[in-house]
Amino acid sequence: MSIWIFKPGLLAAPLLLVLAGCAAAPSVGMASFGISRNAPKSVAVADKSIVIAGPPGYCIDRAGSRLNGGSAFVLLASCASISRKADAAAPSSPGILTASVARAASPGPSLGASLSTLEAFVASSAGRAALARDGRAESVEILDIRREAGALMIRLRDTSQGAMSGMEDVYWRGLSDVNGRLVAVSMLSFSDRPLPKEAGLATLWAFLTRIRAESPAQIAQTQAINNPEPRKGLFGALRK
Repeated sequence: MSIWIFKPGLLAAPLLLVLAGCAAAPSVGMASFGISRNAPKSVAVADKSIVIAGPPGYCIDRAGSRLNGGSAFVLLASCASISRKADAAAPSSPGILTASVARAASPGPSLGASLSTLEAFVASSAGRAALARDGRAESVEILDIRREAGALMIRLRDTSQGAMSGMEDVYWRGLSDVNGRLVAVSMLSFSDRPLPKEAGLATLWAFLTRIRAESPAQIAQTQAINNPEPRKGLFGALRK
């Protein structure tokens, strides 16, 4: 058996790139909702290898999303808010969802990290800087980290300047390998309608589960989660 030597710095670049998209969410602004009044429920990105779709009541805000190129940033909000139609669907747990998809993964140890190694990186100063909107480690406090079926779910407080008006500074963020791409998702709740901790996590998990279910080649990935084996990939630390 050969072992891939993992260095946290090697993960920093791809993680920074994908989290940068999530950090852009607060700068989008509430004014973007409803500009086009087109509220699709899903969108294929990253050369159609990833399908972003939210839990019931959430639709894609195309005006606030960046869908060009090999990577993508997708913003989701209430279908009723985006379409400006009173009879349109609205989520039972209202908030803002975001998803960032990294460019195609390159083979090799720079993206080979187990969940435990990724968790250690996220908790480090470099990891907290990658999570922060302003890129400063001191702006982020890690409140909770959980592993959920091949994903890392992180609850954090981000006190960076420039947050989206009306949103809480405590929120959940998740990291997962979907079809060989690093996907970062986040769930932000409104400050005047804050979601309980577990409700926010449940909504984010439902979001990630939907992405996995809708994306192509998901059968193979589901089998890998149910019967894990050391492998190459974003979270595979060992190789036979």
